[in-house]
Amino acid sequence: MMRTPPHPLPTTVIGSYSLPRWLELVREAAARGELTPEQLEEAHDNAVKSAIVDQQTAGIDLITDGELRRETMVYFFTRRIAGYDNSGRLKPIGNLDPTLQMPDPVVVGKVAPATLADELVRHYRFLAEYATAATKVCITGPHMLAKRAHNDPDGPYRGQDRPLVEDLAGVLNEALRALVAAGCQTIQIDEPVWVGYPEELEWAIPAYNRMLEGVDAYISLHICYGNYQRRRLFTGDYRDLFPAVLHARADCFSFEFTPQFDLVLDLFRRYGVDRDITAGVIDVKNDRVETPEEVVARVRRVLEVIPLARLSLSPDCGLKFTPRALAYAKLKALGMGARLARQQLASVGVEAEGEKVS
Repeated sequence: MMRTPPHPLPTTVIGSYSLPRWLELVREAAARGELTPEQLEEAHDNAVKSAIVDQQTAGIDLITDGELRRETMVYFFTRRIAGYDNSGRLKPIGNLDPTLQMPDPVVVGKVAPATLADELVRHYRFLAEYATAATKVCITGPHMLAKRAHNDPDGPYRGQDRPLVEDLAGVLNEALRALVAAGCQTIQIDEPVWVGYPEELEWAIPAYNRMLEGVDAYISLHICYGNYQRRRLFTGDYRDLFPAVLHARADCFSFEFTPQFDLVLDLFRRYGVDRDITAGVIDVKNDRVETPEEVVARVRRVLEVIPLARLSLSPDCGLKFTPRALAYAKLKALGMGARLARQQLASVGVEAEGEKVS
């Protein structure tokens, strides 16, 4: 959600948008020296503008730049934080299927700020200039960045993730403060690894909270089961996070709902709803496009537990690996479904914060 939603049931995205193959080819050409840095930047600009149009046309209220300038949700950060060797060594990208591997960076020195803050601010300003909808910036959390790196026993952190996460939290804090100073009002933190390593929340959540010290923005915390090539990456489920996760600073929790509606709703029945909730009501891991009526039915299920005034809607996760036409169709179903739900709720006099739904 956002600080001042335009209406009940506002819609948003999780962050990434369909990565076009032509952009990958452009990057490869630039890496071979066949394009100038300026030409590569123009390609990124055009891709971002296109993602903005798709999201807004689909009726999404709170949008991102599609993360289309980012190599991945990990590499973008590690290549702009000092202390990493980004030549990479293969490592599983989750704890569910060890055969899913990517060449992850190696921690070779104490992590420290480099160019990350400047890059994030530059990208945010471009998004804000071209968007007419409200905007947010997504940040990969310190725990995820630590797990997606080789932290060797003979390295600076002696193979221990906790001090690495704590130092990364400090680096990210500087970047987040810079974003807020540039005008960014809504920030989403992505921590999919929490479901895979719930035993580490005892120290991971305090580090996460320190990352947000002095950051005056609306904070959404997105926790999912991972999403690589539209496949789940981590074991466990949301039950493993409660009640520890309730100590995380977040104005909004953003969860996957479609795989486990009853499980998620039962957790909020048990522990209460003391903040906003972004419910993932669009399944990004299959090819079937939901109908607006299906979205309404899912919204009605969520409203049995989550107050209307606290609820926003999104896909379950990012759309990077979803083909473009399918990604747009799913966002359009989300926008149409939210609009239909608002109309139906208004027709029966349901109210949010004392005001009629409209």
